[in-house]
Parts: sequence; structure tokens; C-alpha cells
Amino acid sequence: MPRPAYHRLVRYAIDLGNSAAKVGYLREGALVSLRFATPANPRDAGAWRAVAEALLDLAASEGGAATELIVGSVVPDGTAALRDVAAARAIAVDVLRSGDLPLVSRLEEPERIGVDRALAAWFTYAQHGVPNQRGAIAVTLGTALTLTCVSRAGELLGGAIAASPLLAARALASGTAALPEVTLYDESPEIPGPIGASTESALAAGILRSARGGLTTLIEESVAEMERRDPGSPAPAISLTGGAATAGWSAGIHADLRDPDLVVRALLALPRSVRT
Repeated sequence: MPRPAYHRLVRYAIDLGNSAAKVGYLREGALVSLRFATPANPRDAGAWRAVAEALLDLAASEGGAATELIVGSVVPDGTAALRDVAAARAIAVDVLRSGDLPLVSRLEEPERIGVDRALAAWFTYAQHGVPNQRGAIAVTLGTALTLTCVSRAGELLGGAIAASPLLAARALASGTAALPEVTLYDESPEIPGPIGASTESALAAGILRSARGGLTTLIEESVAEMERRDPGSPAPAISLTGGAATAGWSAGIHADLRDPDLVVRALLALPRSVRT
């Protein structure tokens, strides 16, 4: 598989997730990525329409009016709102599906994997796996923490899904009588010490370090399983993406690539033949 190259006809890429909505484009070969907060309720179609309007308005003010959108979305209501807003502006919209990617799926239900996971896995494989004849593991750090594996033969194998620090904080607060919902800045470059002197700091220490420890173990065990399935294969390339990819709590996780905007890059890098 050739190294992915940006296609000049793609004007904007949009990544709609549960934690953030991003629009990206290329300016003189460099990625410009703009980000908006998503609605508190991911099923609020009206709120998503406002986000779609704001995304396209900001993109137009930064890089000119859009003529085409390539979209990766895991939020159905967000996708529908974006289609409506784009149609009103006569903007072509191409919504990518996981099955559109140049990977051979070995999943039990290929259509159910999130397109963000598939995009991150494909891009990591194409950029860092193929050149060295190795597989890839893409880790996305969003509302859910996900790990997605690709063999060195380009097979989408599957992976793991876990709760993010933010979801863990909510679960502890809602599932106990006395614990508060601690405010976590999970994208902060800092991480609180391991011994919290207050309930809030103890929660932050435990939640963030548990997430890091859990992901570290998942990655190690996934690498071992991939090597068991393909004896003699080199260790897979590992990427971290999402808002917390450069955060303090994830800093101890080994990765060949850390890029909060990896999914946007993947959308822009897809060969146009994949989308036609």
C-alpha cells in the first residue's frame, strides 16, 4: 500500500465525535484544525445543527467557503444536522463508512465499528506500519478509550473499548452515595500526584492513573496477541489520538505517533478512489 497523500480536491474534513467536533483543511501543506465542543446530549439534533453551522462558518472565515466535505462521524444526529446545513449551502457531503477504508475486515460485524477507530487504525498502518512491514495499533482517547488493531497484512482485527476518565468520574458519582463527581481536565499536560489528600484529588489520582494503567496493559497484551497470531512479526506501530493524546496522564504510554487530529488527517489523506 502506498504512503497516503493528501488529495488537493478535498476542501474540508469533518470529524464528529461524542467529545469534540473538528473541521480541518490544508493551508500550504500544513493541517489547520478547528474544534468545537459537542452538545451535552449527543442525541440533541437542534444543538447539533448549531454546531454544524458554527463549524462551517468558522471554516469559511478561516479558509474560504467550502465546496466539498468528507465526513467521519460516530454521532447519527450530528451527521443528519451537518447534511441539512451543508445542503442549504449547496455543499457536497461525502460521509465515510468504516467499510470504505482499504482494510480487510476480520470483524464479526464490520459495519458496527466506529469510523473514527477505523480511520485512525488505517492511517497508523499506512503511515507507520506498511513502510516497515508491520501491523498497527491505534488508540483513541475520547468519550470512550478504544484500541484497534491491524495486522501487517492489512487486516482489521478488532480491539478493545473502555470508559474514559470523564465517564469513569460520572459513573463513580452516580453509582455511589457519597462520592462527588470530580471535575477532571483530562487533556491537561499535568497529572495530579498519586496520593490525594482530599476526596476530589484522590478520585482524580485514581481515575487518571487507572486509565493509563489499563491502556498500557491493553496495548501490551494486544501486541503479544498479534505476535502470537503472526509469529516472527515485528512489533506493531502504535498511535495515540484524541484530545488527551498529549495529556499528562497518557504521557507514560509508549507510542510511535501522538496526534490529537489523526482522524482529520486520515480523512484528508484518503485516496479519492476510496470515496468515489
